[in-house]
This record gives sequence, structure tokens and C-alpha cells, in this order.
Amino acid sequence: MSCQPRYRVAAGLIVLLLLLPAAVGSVSPAGAAGTTTLTFLGPDFDEWIAFVKVANDIGKPMGIQIKPEYLPWDDVFQKALIDSKTGVRTWDYVYIYNTWVPGLAAAKAIQPINDFMTTPEATNAVQPNDFITLTTAGLELNGKLWAMPMLAAPYMLGYRTDLFSDATEKQAFQAKYGYALAVPQTYKQLMDIAQFFTRKKGEMLAGRPLNDDFYGIVMANKRGGFLFHRFEHILVAFGADLVYNPKTMQPTANSPESLAAVKYYIQLHQYMQPGTDTVTGGGAERVMAAGRGAMAMDALDNMLSVLPVSKLSSVVGSIRYALLPSQVPNRPHANVGDANGLAIYALSQQKDAAFKFATKVLSTQGTKEIMKEYPALVPMRASVVQDLEVRRNYTDVYAAVDLMIKQKPYTAFIPPLKEWVQAMDIYESALSAALSGQQSPEDALNGAQAKEVELFTRAGYLR
Repeated sequence: MSCQPRYRVAAGLIVLLLLLPAAVGSVSPAGAAGTTTLTFLGPDFDEWIAFVKVANDIGKPMGIQIKPEYLPWDDVFQKALIDSKTGVRTWDYVYIYNTWVPGLAAAKAIQPINDFMTTPEATNAVQPNDFITLTTAGLELNGKLWAMPMLAAPYMLGYRTDLFSDATEKQAFQAKYGYALAVPQTYKQLMDIAQFFTRKKGEMLAGRPLNDDFYGIVMANKRGGFLFHRFEHILVAFGADLVYNPKTMQPTANSPESLAAVKYYIQLHQYMQPGTDTVTGGGAERVMAAGRGAMAMDALDNMLSVLPVSKLSSVVGSIRYALLPSQVPNRPHANVGDANGLAIYALSQQKDAAFKFATKVLSTQGTKEIMKEYPALVPMRASVVQDLEVRRNYTDVYAAVDLMIKQKPYTAFIPPLKEWVQAMDIYESALSAALSGQQSPEDALNGAQAKEVELFTRAGYLR
């Protein structure tokens, strides 16, 4: 589906992962006679399956093939860490998500792309000036690029144009809230619209009785990253830090801004589809695709992989995409940069070949070929976005990226903290407890703050 997480790693799986190299380690660098085999550790997401297919099409006349090993999303991070620490040399490529960059870089599990750009020819092959920095900054750390960018996942608001333009609904909304129904520009407006469109089976919607319950906004809130990766945009929009203050290294989980964001999300939660805490990336869009949601807030590629697809969606042609709402004036349309790419495994025995082939597959032309296999791909090269063929055939992708470039939303990026995944998990656990009612927002965030302080102290950031 997309770069969003699907599963949590279980303790038992760690043992299995430690044993896995014995099974796949038998793959030699050379496949058939005269063929170079490059191994890829990644998630079984549609875009990466498309990448492997295109890579093998490109590599066939060159005598190069990609052999993938697909694991659940979160397990890829754990597997890369474990294998690099134990000296496993199986991999050539590792999928990388922007939140993983600090941890994998600190563990020396991956090698920065800059290390290979030692000649004009190599730099020209990468074409770093072609990257849209608004989308690629999350893959950079300490002035270096740690992966060849492939897919950006900007979070946007998808909304039903047929409902927002319906005369009856517009009149009713104006009468109830005192302003015109339109794409929400603030989170107050988003809450009003979500409340307005949440209705029970049998009630009227756009002049017709509903056959099922209808929801103002659909979201994916399963723990394991999904919940935090949706909430973090609201957290930033409310003026909060992403868990801690990078200048002081002081955790801020229970700051006033953080508490306000959590309370807002709890209120918004009542207008979401039931069972949202079990839904993963793309799953929420299935609810909207079934005609049961007015808005969705998710990664653009998640929405594009479902909502415009006729065999999956009953609302084809009725969805448009907008920037996320604003909350504080100095952070217009606040969002957190989200991206994933292809990293060179530091213990690869074929690093130079892997680098050269990656630049070819993820070039302008290669990216266009991947888009043919996975039309929801949001490219990270300006040359692809501006390509006439792309603008003509992928109108939603072009319109969304063009909107981001022109309106320049406030974009935060995951801080360069090697313990970031642990810090994120602590906050997400507290948010989940507050959403479910197991704890009050204050108690949940105070507990998270104590655990974050303990983590940061243990790591040496605090005394």
C-alpha cells in the first residue's frame, strides 16, 4: 500500500529474524551465469513491489537482477539493525523510512549516498539538485543523504466534493455553524465539519437516506506507528514539539500544546469510524471508498491507491485533496515531512554496483516507469513532477505536489535522534491510553513525560 507501518514487531519474531540469514544467506552475489544479484530487504508494499519489477526489467539486459526479501514494515527496521550488529552481509539494499534514518545511521547499518558521489559522473547520476527538498529533507542527516529518495508521503486532507457542494448540506451547515461549508482551513472548522457529517443509518445525506452509519472523518489509528504518524501533524499544528525540544533535549510530552492537541484528537475521535484503533494505512480509505466518510486525513499515496480506483471505490471522481488545516498562525498548514527511499546496506559486498544501479532505476525515467506500475507514487524529483506525461496522466499527484510547492506549508521533520523510534512509541502508547479512556489525557501524558525523561537520561542527553 504505502510507506506507512503495518505491524508491530513481536519478541518471538526477533528470534526468527536472527535465524533468517541462514535461509536467505545462501543467495550468492552471482545468480545465473553472468548475472549479478542484488538483494533487497524491504516491506511488501505495492510501491516496492513495483520498484522490484521495474528494476528487474531495467536490469535484465544489463545482467542485473533484484532479489527481494519482504517483511512486515516495522520488522525491516529491526532486521536491518540486528543484521548489521551481528555482521550479516546478506543485503545490498535496505528500505528506509525517514524516522529510521537517525537510528540506522548511528548503528552504521547503512552508508550515505554522498560517500559514493566522489566523481562528477557519480554526482550527475544521482542528480541531487533535481530532488524536491521539501520532500527529501527527512532522508538527510548531518548534511548527508542516506538513501536514494523514491516516494514522498505528504499528509493531506481528502474530501468529498459532491457533499461539500450539495445545496441542501450547504444550507444546513450555514444554519447550524454560522459560516459557509468549505474545505476546512482551521482545525476548528475541521471539527465542525466532521461533527456535521457524522450521521446514523436512516438519516438523510445529500437528499438520500443512509443505508449505513456515516462518518465525518476516517482515520487509521492502530498502534505501531499508524496512530502517531497521523496525530503528529495535529501535534505540530498546535505548536508543540515532536516529543522533545531539540535545543534543550528536554522532553515535552506533557507541554500545554501537547495536551491541547491530545484533547482535540480525543474529541475528533468520536466522529471517526468505529474500530479505528485496529485500522492500518490504507484501511481507512476503504471506509471512504465504500461511500461512508466525508473526509480522510492520510498520506496522499494511501488515498490515491484506493479512492480513484474503480474496482475498489464507489466515490471515483468525487474526491479532491487539500493541505492540512492550520491552528497557530506561524505554522500554516503544518505537517510532518514523510518519505522513504532505498539505502545502501553498509555491509554489502557489492556497494558500488548497488549504488550505480539504484541511480539508474530511480532516475527520472525509472521513476516514471515505477509510476506506471504504481500510479499512487508521489515522486521526489522535480523533473518527474514537471514532466508533461506525468502532468497529463497523474493529475491528482501533480495537483497535490504543485499545491505544496506553491503554498509552502510549515513542514517539520523528524529530529536527528537515534532513540526516536523508542521516544515515539512511548508517546503513542500514552495517546492510545487517552483515546481509549484508560487514562485521562493529563495522566497519560505525565506518564509519558516521566518515561521520556528516563529514556533521555539513560541516553546521556539529560543529567
